[in-house]
Amino acid sequence: MNILLAHGSTDSRHATQAQQLADRAAAELGEAIELKFLDSETMPEGSTVLPLLLGVGWHAKKDVVRLAEASHCTMLPSLSAHAVPIACMASDLAKQTLEGDCNVIFALYHLEGFESMDSSLEKLSARFERLSVVEMHKSPNIAETLEQWQNEAVNNIVVQPMALFEGKTMESVRKSVEQSSGGEALVGPVLSSHIAFPAFIADCFRGSHAT
Repeated sequence: MNILLAHGSTDSRHATQAQQLADRAAAELGEAIELKFLDSETMPEGSTVLPLLLGVGWHAKKDVVRLAEASHCTMLPSLSAHAVPIACMASDLAKQTLEGDCNVIFALYHLEGFESMDSSLEKLSARFERLSVVEMHKSPNIAETLEQWQNEAVNNIVVQPMALFEGKTMESVRKSVEQSSGGEALVGPVLSSHIAFPAFIADCFRGSHAT
């Protein structure tokens, strides 16, 4: 059995979009993919599990390990092992949000534990007039960077959240951008909305991506 292991959220949009991703990835793979969440006690024994985690933090070090040991399942490398293709898709979404030359702020949940994603995003600087990678909450954060750029007369700004699904995190990002920029900066969509994301997930199950 193939399983997508998602973070989970009290926001119903999160579960809906995660299920849609599982269904679309299953269609690409040609095999069923079941959706589970990190608060599950166990996984079906013998299953192949893909953790939808962009960084190496508490969930990757504790919850994923706990579930693997309790369930005798095969844990595939999480999304943090595929930073390059995810960074490229995030870049695509930012460019789709504001066509033409733009400046982009990629917002990671944390920088610590997300070093691979941070590095992959930084390497995309040639695609934009200006690029910065920040944390969603801690310093350097979205608000601080927007204020600095506005003081330097930087415009045409896209804040691209490195978030997989809608939920409280995305609402927090939108609120921060609105309050900090007066609505002048645009917020990009969630990563799972990229047209190639379901095929990317299917390839993770096939083992087609290099780590």
